[in-house]
Amino acid sequence: MSKKVYINATILDERPTGLGIYIKNIILKLKDKNIDFKVFCPINLEGVNVIKTTEKLKTTYKKRGGLVRFLWTQFVLPFKVKKNDIVYHPFQYLSILSRSKQIITIHDFIPLYYPEVAKHQYYYYKIVMPILLKKAHKIVCISENTKNDVVKFFNVDEDKLIKIYNGYDEKLFNTNAIKDNVLNKYNIDKPYFISVGAGYSHKNLETALKAFKNVTESNLCEFIIVGKDSDYINKLKVLCKELKIEEKVRFVGYVPDEDLPTLYNKAIAFVYPTLYEGFGLPILEAMACGTVVLCSNNSSLPEVYGDAAISFDANDIQEIEKSMNLILSNKDESIRLIELSKKRIAMFNWNITANEIIKLFNEMY
Repeated sequence: MSKKVYINATILDERPTGLGIYIKNIILKLKDKNIDFKVFCPINLEGVNVIKTTEKLKTTYKKRGGLVRFLWTQFVLPFKVKKNDIVYHPFQYLSILSRSKQIITIHDFIPLYYPEVAKHQYYYYKIVMPILLKKAHKIVCISENTKNDVVKFFNVDEDKLIKIYNGYDEKLFNTNAIKDNVLNKYNIDKPYFISVGAGYSHKNLETALKAFKNVTESNLCEFIIVGKDSDYINKLKVLCKELKIEEKVRFVGYVPDEDLPTLYNKAIAFVYPTLYEGFGLPILEAMACGTVVLCSNNSSLPEVYGDAAISFDANDIQEIEKSMNLILSNKDESIRLIELSKKRIAMFNWNITANEIIKLFNEMY
């Protein structure tokens, strides 16, 4: 490729989460494929040609950092790239003033579906996003559902849209990463269901807890909830007391990445009753760790789990209860789903994602 490719990785910091993990994995895979590109980033990345930006763009600066990133993208980036260069934005920013060929990535529409979860982003999506999508040369959507949402909310030309699925961290999430001492660390000594990343109301864990109350009346098991403290977690704790299951539900807070594979693997099942997701990465993480997945049948989720999970209506307590009881009573079904999961996760890895992005770069030249 003769023209220059730039990646806007201004959201990266030393401890990436969420979008940061997505961006870092793509950059590392592109590096391995000897693609010639430069990265705008506030931190150094080993083996990557980084154009350093101000540290005030980092996510550690929270909302202020988000504002600075947006302003940097609008008013600084256009002077650093040329008209025919490609600028790949792996998140929902794009420069209105730049004349370069730009790719924007849309991950989800939580701010539009659930404004209370992301109030500060609601108006960005309502007012600014239509302008960005019109300006974009191509729009990467991380699922077919997200692609459909772009059309639904913004009536964008479908020729601009390309679906490129996420991968997952295969080095971290696998059955070789299981450690014997992790359950002792969290004082877990009973069979348990697990939910991970329960910080926001659209995760809908209250419905799963109501189902679990009925399940646990006839089964000796617990429910482990992983997620740092939040207003939503506090509401769930109050609900557990009201349901009189507070002794059977364990809120373990933030869990280091290296402990997650074991917590997934040793669980009866991973329960994911979310109301909406742009992709649903925890499904792949659980499957990769040899865990049965019980999951909502909405939004992008069926695209991820395929035939390798037990699905349910996220608002139907009885359906969730039925799925939990099925796994508790039917070992053969667990074995069957785990075997299907092994095949399913092969469809999703960062190598495939990177190849699709390279293909997109080549099409734009």
